[in-house]
Amino acid sequence: MAKYRIVFARRVEQMILRHTEFLSRVSIPAAKAFYKEFEDVLRRMKENPYQFPQEDDLNLPEGQYRKALFAKRYKALFMVDGETIYLDAVVDCRMDNQKSF
Repeated sequence: MAKYRIVFARRVEQMILRHTEFLSRVSIPAAKAFYKEFEDVLRRMKENPYQFPQEDDLNLPEGQYRKALFAKRYKALFMVDGETIYLDAVVDCRMDNQKSF
């Protein structure tokens, strides 16, 4: 049973759509796998967000963000406050993250 609830930043939905659209142009199975793995990460976050390592990006406040890697090259960035998870971004690790926010 999930202990935590996830609050999505407004831009996260757009980020997921952008990544899914890009992948679907290359491969429909890859786009489906991306979305399934994203759903799996969300489920795991709800169970225990602390299973994911802290983000070490020097552009983010130290020790506040965690990262969940999935689908080989994507990263979900989130912070935990009590029983609430704030999912702030889903980025393609091949891209410059500054352009994703």
